[in-house]
Amino acid sequence: MGDQLRTTLEITVTGQVQGIGFRPYIYRLAKRLGIRGTVTNTRAGVTILAQGRGANRLLAHLQKHPPRLALISEIRVRTVRKPPCSGFDIIPSPTSPAKPGVEVLPDLATCSACRRELTDPHNRRYLYPFINCTQCGPRYTIILQLPYDRERTTMRKFRMCEECQKEYLSPANRRFHAEPIACPRCGPAVQLLNKKGRPISCDPIDKAARLILGGKILAVKGLGGFHLCCDARNDLAVRRLRRLKGRDQKPFALMVESLTAVRNICHLPAGAGRLLRSPAAPIVLLPKRKPAKARLAPLIAPHNPAYGILLPYTPLHLLIFKSLKKYQVKPPVLIMTSANVSDEPIAASEEELFNRSGLFDYVLTHNREIANRCDDSVIQAETANAIMVRRSRGYTPRPLHLSRVFHVKHPTLAVGADSKNCFALAAGGRVFAGPHIGELETAAAERFFLAALQRLTDWTGIKPARVVCDLHPDYSSVRLAETLSRKFQLPLKRVQHHYAHILSVMAEHGLRGPVLGLAADGTGYGLDRAIWGCEFLLINPDRTWKRLGHLAYLRHGASAGYLADPVQVAVSYLLQSGIEPGALRRLGLPVSAAYAPAPVITSSLGRLFDAVAAITGVCRRATFEGEPAIALENEALSAGTASELKLAEVELLSTDEEMLLLDPRPLIRTVFQLICSRVPAGKVSLWFHQTLVGAFHQALIRLAELNQINTICLSGGSFQNRLLRLELVRRLRGSGFRVYHNQEFPLNDGGIALGQAVALD
Repeated sequence: MGDQLRTTLEITVTGQVQGIGFRPYIYRLAKRLGIRGTVTNTRAGVTILAQGRGANRLLAHLQKHPPRLALISEIRVRTVRKPPCSGFDIIPSPTSPAKPGVEVLPDLATCSACRRELTDPHNRRYLYPFINCTQCGPRYTIILQLPYDRERTTMRKFRMCEECQKEYLSPANRRFHAEPIACPRCGPAVQLLNKKGRPISCDPIDKAARLILGGKILAVKGLGGFHLCCDARNDLAVRRLRRLKGRDQKPFALMVESLTAVRNICHLPAGAGRLLRSPAAPIVLLPKRKPAKARLAPLIAPHNPAYGILLPYTPLHLLIFKSLKKYQVKPPVLIMTSANVSDEPIAASEEELFNRSGLFDYVLTHNREIANRCDDSVIQAETANAIMVRRSRGYTPRPLHLSRVFHVKHPTLAVGADSKNCFALAAGGRVFAGPHIGELETAAAERFFLAALQRLTDWTGIKPARVVCDLHPDYSSVRLAETLSRKFQLPLKRVQHHYAHILSVMAEHGLRGPVLGLAADGTGYGLDRAIWGCEFLLINPDRTWKRLGHLAYLRHGASAGYLADPVQVAVSYLLQSGIEPGALRRLGLPVSAAYAPAPVITSSLGRLFDAVAAITGVCRRATFEGEPAIALENEALSAGTASELKLAEVELLSTDEEMLLLDPRPLIRTVFQLICSRVPAGKVSLWFHQTLVGAFHQALIRLAELNQINTICLSGGSFQNRLLRLELVRRLRGSGFRVYHNQEFPLNDGGIALGQAVALD
């Protein structure tokens, strides 16, 4: 028996190796090298058994030239004795308990080869809305269990026809072991429904295009959920969509067919086109072209310097555009926004959608189930230096690989923040972030959180040994963490919000420390129970930290949460800055006891932006988080220069008991005086940004010299303001500092879970 065994290389590959054509790649390579053996998906990744003289050549080739979409974490090799193999085969995946190793692939935009076939009249998948291959199509959103095989996805109910089966089993075919493979004979089908859910007998895509051009609002089923779609040129349709969705001013995303169409309405910085056409196909925030070559409804993104743009990323999207062009000469521009109302998750099933039937006129849907809802990702690419704003479809659940100094010794569940919620599971050298949940304030959001957590826990095999949450006693995320801690008898640890922000930058860039951090945002619970929001922190290599400075505390009577009343904040701040109550009438601001300074004590930069937006008149009513700051930035960008305002220089820095303070009151007084002197709001907004950057620059230089630190980390939602971030980074680097900020994870609270996950080891 022993003589019949052969020396065999057992190669185990972990990482992003399933759903990308990895096994077919190995199969073809083995055949070319004359190797016998097997390859299979496992719960750990992919396992290869290689016999023959070429086995080491196969290993070397894999290490140097992995498949295009593979992200290999580790290759483990050992020599074993196995019975001889007669050839090389892809064998069925074993069913075994989860092992950390395999990384589920995100969904992939339609590849160029499938696009060509989609419009080829001689191809059997001509105009088929579910064309895909090993290089594109649904992955994360259809997977039920691992290993990744068809019977463990929502494609399991579609039995392959003879032709698809032949392609699936043919090593030379691009669809060799493509699990979502389908065609018009055997795969999913599209259907058009009226708002009561009744099917309409018609060509569904062609009819949908005509309805859109006729001003109707359609719910369109995508990869991770339903979008609400309408013609972006139709003022009435856009106004109606805002009213139905309860979305007053918050920008809508736009889908256009090509980069040429993008250039008609936006400037396209270096690298932005590559992002738009990448397999992830995110929404990309791009500067508006003024004047635009294409007329769009003014209410798409009012008082905002950018449009959120995405290209068609499914065959269904491509076919909608093809049909639209039959009936309209102008390049189509569509609004594509999540099918939800404020603070609710995106609808992922027909049942959920029809519970919101007041949002749409018709539904373009299909019978491929969405297993895992996933909203669109958003990236800010207004310069060549792109940053993540929302990490979800196309990126989830790809992990961040940590440098050794950040390895997590005890498996951790970090629940994240309340706003822009995203949880994380961490163990060893990897952090897996879940999909974008959104505002964690509703029962639906909590159900989404728990379902996504259960699925990711099953897939990764990470069993948390502790739960980490924010310090805030009233956060929904904290209450959820407390519930999970009790239910599973796990220790609960609490991490300060702004400390987590800076740690997220350190973890992303592998910075051991010490670092000087500036975390700036709207709200975060402080160690002294005040609402922090502009914090200078020192973080040491052992993760101990100290608050070195902050925006000086002011009081206001507005909400302590994410959405405050800008006028209420402005009046409170003006009164504390020495402006007489009667003078407020000059700017039409109310003088009332209700607007007097109240018990909310804050160092929030977000609230300072709220106040200045109200004083300048740029924004006096906030309908979504960050709206006043965005409007203020938009005004500043339109101002050109503020060189004539040099006379309004103010000193903001002072020291109080070894704490560096940045006093906002001189800023507030000066803004008030400039506006009363009828200086244009844009000039004042630009001056405000420049003065703030100058103060931050001076403060960081002073603190860096005192603590002998050359590395600075910036984080927090306020740094999504490109004027603030880019100018501060430019000045700091000009002063010789190494400057880092979040890029792969959001600067905003969507990145908090990453910082929480690494805070305790």
